[in-house]
Amino acid sequence: MGRFLAEVAAAGVQVLVETHSDHVLNGIRRAVKDHTLPSEDVKMHFFRPRSEQPDGAASQTAPQVESPAIDANGNLDRWPDGFFDQFDKDMNYFAGWG
Repeated sequence: MGRFLAEVAAAGVQVLVETHSDHVLNGIRRAVKDHTLPSEDVKMHFFRPRSEQPDGAASQTAPQVESPAIDANGNLDRWPDGFFDQFDKDMNYFAGWG
């Protein structure tokens, strides 16, 4: 699905997607690495719910927004806590590491 969305965007269609799917995210990352879609055409925004502010910060009136950037190799410049990390947390749990 991510690859399909990237090809649609590369054809000039503006695409807006809300997802919790790492498959969609990774399909877009692969399309950037494969030069199907320029990295500068990809914008991502992670909205942290008010109840999940980092570092014990007081709850705010609006969600915190972080916007990781993607480079030409499909790498993100940062992975905010809570941003597509559930798989790793689950695997660490099953391995007995957390």
